[in-house]
Amino acid sequence: MYRIEDTSGAAMDKTKQKLSAVYVSSAAVSGESGRQRHAPLYGRFVDEEELPATHRDVMHHRSSPTSSSEVRAMQARIPSHFRDPATAPLRKLSVDLIKTYKHINEVYYAKKKRRAQQTQGEDDSSNKKERKLYNDGYDDDNHDYIIKNGEKFLDRYEIDSLIGKGSFGQVVKAYDHEEQCHVAIKIIKNKKPFLNQAQIEVKLLEMMNRADAENKYYIVKLKRHFMWRNHLCLVFELLSYNLYDLLRNTNFRGVSLNLTRKFAQQLCTALLFLSTPELNIIHCDLKPENILLCNPKRSAIKIVDFGSSCQLGQRIYQYIQSRFYRSPEVLLGIPYDLAIDMWSLGCILVEMHTGEPLFSGCNEGDQMNKIVEVLGMPPKYLLDQAHKTRKFFDKVADGSYMLKKSQNGRKYKPPGSRKLHDILGVETGGPGGRRLDEPGHSVADYLKFKDLILRMLDFDPKTRVTPYYALQHNFFKRTTDEGTNTAASIAISSPSVSSTSSSVAMVVGNQQQQQQQSQQQQLVSTAALQHPEPQAHGESIKRFKFS
Repeated sequence: MYRIEDTSGAAMDKTKQKLSAVYVSSAAVSGESGRQRHAPLYGRFVDEEELPATHRDVMHHRSSPTSSSEVRAMQARIPSHFRDPATAPLRKLSVDLIKTYKHINEVYYAKKKRRAQQTQGEDDSSNKKERKLYNDGYDDDNHDYIIKNGEKFLDRYEIDSLIGKGSFGQVVKAYDHEEQCHVAIKIIKNKKPFLNQAQIEVKLLEMMNRADAENKYYIVKLKRHFMWRNHLCLVFELLSYNLYDLLRNTNFRGVSLNLTRKFAQQLCTALLFLSTPELNIIHCDLKPENILLCNPKRSAIKIVDFGSSCQLGQRIYQYIQSRFYRSPEVLLGIPYDLAIDMWSLGCILVEMHTGEPLFSGCNEGDQMNKIVEVLGMPPKYLLDQAHKTRKFFDKVADGSYMLKKSQNGRKYKPPGSRKLHDILGVETGGPGGRRLDEPGHSVADYLKFKDLILRMLDFDPKTRVTPYYALQHNFFKRTTDEGTNTAASIAISSPSVSSTSSSVAMVVGNQQQQQQQSQQQQLVSTAALQHPEPQAHGESIKRFKFS
């Protein structure tokens, strides 16, 4: 038995005093706003926020007398049931471990699926918002009109398909229900700079179409123009594919010299037309892609895309012409005129016959080097006046110039060592010997062709051959023994060419040839009235003076 001494009362009094001190301090703390209140629980102090509501109530009422009814009410709040043994953590992590893992997987993949659906919904809504930002949803983020097949413009032009895209916008094939024919519609980007340039193009096309009412000078016909949902639309006659497509159909082996001649004659006539005093239009981007066949079975062509064009004296841009066809004066920064189109034409004609670009530079420096490889160094007086000379050439002690060394270590042939004579295969049966013994490809034919090209590729734009004199060149004066049918011009180049490309090589017979020659003679005669021929018969390359 335990012996109870009187000291136990003193000990109990001390214990009560300690508990009272704890409760008093707890009550004092609870009166202070914003501070944590603590209460003893299972031998430790915890935040009151951690306690269940019933326990907090008990703590709040300990300092005051509690009635039996309140005690019963608090007891009623105590849960009468306990944890189900089946949900006990120990069971879930032992005998039911497989079930636990399966449940975790189900929850994980369900959340992943919901998250993916939410993300998809957010993307769709954000795309719709972005699309609305561009011309009320009619444009894409590149400011191009969103093409929808079957859509009608002005309740007249039914969109058929997309023909091509460019920096300016898009070209679509459409059906004109009013005129019952197909047309090509050029849809300009919905941006102010493109609109401004397209308006210049419209003005130039209208000028040319008025001057060529009979449609005989190989310029594309603009039918009309209109605004559609903030886009300027230009309606053109529908043409066939371009000369680059034609080259591709030959596996880049080139077309015959006879077909090249037909193209050259039409293009020189077109340039002569553009050079008339009332027009004085510089195309500024002449290349195979901008020369289209009118009919896939005929040799007739037309020049398109005057989006970079300007009139003489109203030059807008310094950076013009596609690089392969860019003239030396543009590369060197010398003021340019209509002669830049003749340079481009010379490059195009060589490419049409050989199948490869004559000067295929990967940048302007490479372009200049490739020009010099074939034609030699530009005249010193041209380099002296050009403000971009130092970009390509170094001046040596004696005042002459030499090409800068390539920064990428690329080596070039000495100036003028890559002869046009060899590129054309003048004495070796044409490019790659592919035209050996073929009618219309004699050494004499090639010598005429080479001479014309060299005159077109004169470094000095002031002495470069003009369209007027080019049309009088011997290359266009056919002898009686030269046939006019070039049906095999593509087939010989590439036996595997499709029937469509073979039909392109089919040209019209003698009747059409005579008709074309009469048209060109008429145009040359008209030009001769304004610009008399030189007094000396041998002077065939004087600069065509523009008034």
